Amino acid sequence: MVRNFLKPFGVYFFVFLLLINCISDTKKNLESLKACKFDLVDVRVELKPNPSFPLIPLLDLYPQVSVTNPNQTKVSIYQFDLDIELVTNQGKEYIGKLQNQTPVEVEPNSETLVVLKLVPEQKGSLLPKLLLLAKQLGEAAKKGEEAEFEIYGTVQIDSVFGKLPVPVREVSRIKLKR
Repeated sequence: MVRNFLKPFGVYFFVFLLLINCISDTKKNLESLKACKFDLVDVRVELKPNPSFPLIPLLDLYPQVSVTNPNQTKVSIYQFDLDIELVTNQGKEYIGKLQNQTPVEVEPNSETLVVLKLVPEQKGSLLPKLLLLAKQLGEAAKKGEEAEFEIYGTVQIDSVFGKLPVPVREVSRIKLKR
């Protein structure tokens, strides 16, 4: 009789310990992620042929975001869902969303570069907006100024309970090349 009672108790106890361990790992990752710093480092531009209008190519922008982990434990990020704005004297200019579906691990006390896909805002025509932003950045580069970008949104970590969003808001300055 005692054996019949101990067998299910042992199984329940094992499941309980496993659940506590998973929750503890998720909590550590969440706390470590909150201490991480996110900076926009560079933007790679790729030109593709435009089938509908061959004279004007399509632009694909791939911003590189640096994730700095100051913690003693590694941080796992499941997904990025960020918005990016250019900060100017006239105010903020919304550029689009930065997304990445590939999980990223950042080792302790290190920095990792993550290449994200820029999904531009789809209101109206995209080309005039990109040309205006390029003009503003070109003028700032001639003056030797820096460009200021604001990145905000969420990064998600994977846990026993599914995806957990963690809010991010950073302002990054990039030295523009002449």
